[in-house]
Amino acid sequence: MQETLSLAAFVEPVSLTMIFGSTLLIAFSAHASGSTSIAVVCRDLGTPLGLLGAMIGAFGISLNMREAADIYPVTAILLIAVLYGGLISGIGMFIGGKAAAEDQAPKSPYPIYTATVFVSAALIWAMENAAGLEQYLSPVLFGIFAAVFGLALATARARRTEVLADASLFAALLCVIAGLVARLSGYIYEGLQVSMGGLVLGLFAYIIVICMSYASGSQRDINAMRQNWHWLELTGFLIFMYLAPETIREALLSAA
Repeated sequence: MQETLSLAAFVEPVSLTMIFGSTLLIAFSAHASGSTSIAVVCRDLGTPLGLLGAMIGAFGISLNMREAADIYPVTAILLIAVLYGGLISGIGMFIGGKAAAEDQAPKSPYPIYTATVFVSAALIWAMENAAGLEQYLSPVLFGIFAAVFGLALATARARRTEVLADASLFAALLCVIAGLVARLSGYIYEGLQVSMGGLVLGLFAYIIVICMSYASGSQRDINAMRQNWHWLELTGFLIFMYLAPETIREALLSAA
């Protein structure tokens, strides 16, 4: 007889603390500085922070996983981080609405800068503990991000915040595809490093760009709700390619 699903399956303390704490810290600092409302920050930042937390964990675990039986429980934990981020964004959307945030320069940007530094430090600490920062120093990763951001800044005439947000997503997309090509060509470790590492760096850069938009009063430059859908699609594609679960049919056949 199948066991009753426990609510404890949806509780993961580290992800809960990291994602809710980071989002609320930036949200309260932006609100206190007069930049934008708490609800809008939660709407815009919850999803990317949840995805980033999941991919930081996925990268570290994938590099060290040795038993096939561990894949399902580990993937469940990773998806809990996505759930937390989506929950924050959903609540923010219902309270703050779907309209783009209005450009509004803060009374002082320093609370936002301070919160961004603290959140960045926490994320870097998580990256170091999960996989080690050296995993993000691949020449391929550096080359892709340097080329994309260099081209974006060189060609940007205005709305640099929007250009940098788009560059973060495009660089991550290139890394995911390049890593999967390497993976399917037999370079398993190298492919994993480029695809997952690139997605982590792209999300990290995107979050910093959003925070800087609050500090500079250029909130309207980023259509965060559209961007969040793109990040969800890219992350879902990567998770499917690396951690695809068996179908119901396969599960029933194996249980027969």
